[in-house]
Amino acid sequence: MSTPTQTETANQTALGRLRDLWNDYLPYWFMAPMVLVMVMITFFPGAYDLYLSVIAEPTFNVFEAEFVGLQHFETAFTRGGAFHSFVITITVVVSALALETLLGFVLAALVAGVDSGRMKGFYRVLFIIPMAVAPVSLATIGRLMLNSEIGIIPYVIETATPLAAPNFLSEVPLLTVILLDTWNWTPFMFIIFYAGLSSVPDTLVEASRVDGAPLWRRYVHVIIPYMKPVVFVATLIRLIDLFRTFGVVYGLTNGGPGTATQLVSINIYEQMFINNQLGVAAAIAIVYLVLVVALCNIIIAKVGFEGVWD
Repeated sequence: MSTPTQTETANQTALGRLRDLWNDYLPYWFMAPMVLVMVMITFFPGAYDLYLSVIAEPTFNVFEAEFVGLQHFETAFTRGGAFHSFVITITVVVSALALETLLGFVLAALVAGVDSGRMKGFYRVLFIIPMAVAPVSLATIGRLMLNSEIGIIPYVIETATPLAAPNFLSEVPLLTVILLDTWNWTPFMFIIFYAGLSSVPDTLVEASRVDGAPLWRRYVHVIIPYMKPVVFVATLIRLIDLFRTFGVVYGLTNGGPGTATQLVSINIYEQMFINNQLGVAAAIAIVYLVLVVALCNIIIAKVGFEGVWD
């Protein structure tokens, strides 16, 4: 039988071990809540999505679910319009990203070249207003402004030019979606590029000016190379966000006419909530997730570290 002194010593030893354990793994204890949250909001939904894509019908008892293999994946690409929606999505992503990057940089360069501080502030506020419009409101405004009978944009085109304005939502719906998204998100690129231009050292610009380099050479050989990390991060963030586009397009065209603007996100929504094809929707979502994650990792590995930060 142990004495009180021996019991007290044993308790102190146990407390010491717990204290050492806490101190040795202190960074991991602080990271544990964040890791737990990431598992709950990322890996669990992904695992459940994968589960839905290989069973006939969802059931609470996993062991009673009927395993159907890749049947939903086959249905998605044969009758679910998955391939078409992937093509539409890539078209919108590439076109909108190119336009937003180019226009955002041009606007940032123009504002950075303004001498008056008051006018710079005015232009900054003016150019970021479109980004503050909510997707549903933007879709509603777009439908009104582009309406062939009461819209201001067809009226201006037909009044100021000899051209007849097209019916934007039925004749050129994909172009309309790209232009509306460009108008909405160019301010995001403008803000980041403007901050990047403000960080370029004046000594570099002045040195190139003294050497007699014209403005376009200063941008091509000095300013843009210095801003490569900024441009890369901005385009990567916008690229990922473009793959998630849903609200504006769904509110503007509802994925139509027909399937002309049916992005992958809209196709998943319609398969799940309108056609009640949970397995097909889950299969499209799985393929989409894998492709987007793979594309982003390839860009980061090949372009990011080898072409920007090296």
